[in-house]
Amino acid sequence: MPGKPARPLLLPGADFAKLTIPATRQPARKWYRAHWDGSSALDFTLNSGHRFSHTDSPHPLLYLGPTMQTCLWEIFGDDVFLNRRIIAKSRWEGRCLSEVSVPELKVCAASTERTRSAMGVEKGGLLAADLDIPQAWGLAVQNHPAGFEAIKYTSRFADQPCLALFGRPGLLPKLRERKLGDLSDLDGAVDWLHAQEAALV
Repeated sequence: MPGKPARPLLLPGADFAKLTIPATRQPARKWYRAHWDGSSALDFTLNSGHRFSHTDSPHPLLYLGPTMQTCLWEIFGDDVFLNRRIIAKSRWEGRCLSEVSVPELKVCAASTERTRSAMGVEKGGLLAADLDIPQAWGLAVQNHPAGFEAIKYTSRFADQPCLALFGRPGLLPKLRERKLGDLSDLDGAVDWLHAQEAALV
């Protein structure tokens, strides 16, 4: 039997920089980040395993979530589902949660239908398991002449809006971090672990 036809996932067109992409005002607010203990919550990186972090990006990125639970899903969601609810003890106990105060930003709100329509991208492209696809979109947004400061996107697991900040010059001094505690010491994190019936091994 012939295989099922594959549905193509769209990539940014050659004229992407000429498109009018809506700029959305993201008000100043507090976000959250679960990160390795001993490192700063404000460490911008270019990690090829992250959704929008193309190796050719002109700026490193910082990924933030709106709640502690969303951050935990983003880091451990694959362990919950692919590893049959088993999380490596070292991965859990080595992390902490911080609150990050972010000023008002001009963002590309890829979490909205209006912005995705202007970009010419479907949800599937931004959620693709083949990271070459969302990373191509991340690179295109960073290079767009609108000068976006971040991409606002939807978590794969929690249906919550997340933020991928671009490390443009002048942004870092405007950010403030406050460590809330190690995951193992935070009731909300432990409650999330129990709710997923996940074991630390």
